[in-house]
Amino acid sequence: MNRISTVPNILTISRVLLLPIFAFGFFMESKRGTVLALLIFVLCCVTDYLDGYYARAYKQTTRLGRILDPIADKILVSIAVLFLVGFNMLSRFALIPSAIILCREVVISGVRDISESTDGHFKTALLAKWKTAMQMASISIVILASVLESRTLASIGEAMLWCSAVIAVCSGFIYCKRMTF
Repeated sequence: MNRISTVPNILTISRVLLLPIFAFGFFMESKRGTVLALLIFVLCCVTDYLDGYYARAYKQTTRLGRILDPIADKILVSIAVLFLVGFNMLSRFALIPSAIILCREVVISGVRDISESTDGHFKTALLAKWKTAMQMASISIVILASVLESRTLASIGEAMLWCSAVIAVCSGFIYCKRMTF
């Protein structure tokens, strides 16, 4: 299917278009703003699930969608991690998994580009889907911890961020290993 205006593509594009509202929530520098950021982030996570579901269930998979969806995910997670660090919602120690996640996303974007240009398809590994889910859950928990002013919840979110960094490295190795140059 080559149509641009499929439900999955619209959901993917909406995820990117919601990011300025997500950012605005942080810049409000209030509990209300943090709640707004959390709600927008969760909405973006839901659209990530729904675009994949609709693409498979209704056979609306497009080449554009295969390219845009992972880019939208990487933008969402990268911006969220940067904002969590920039607005001191993560400890300095959490800069390590944040940097790992961001570096992995850049490397895998390159691997994806090479794969798409050589054999025309880059199949997402199941472990990478788990990585994305863990990242989204950890980011949501860290933002929620800020809303609730819960140090315990923040620690759980950071621990999950570390786990997602480990999964990111493992899935990154899987992708690089299956590359043929």
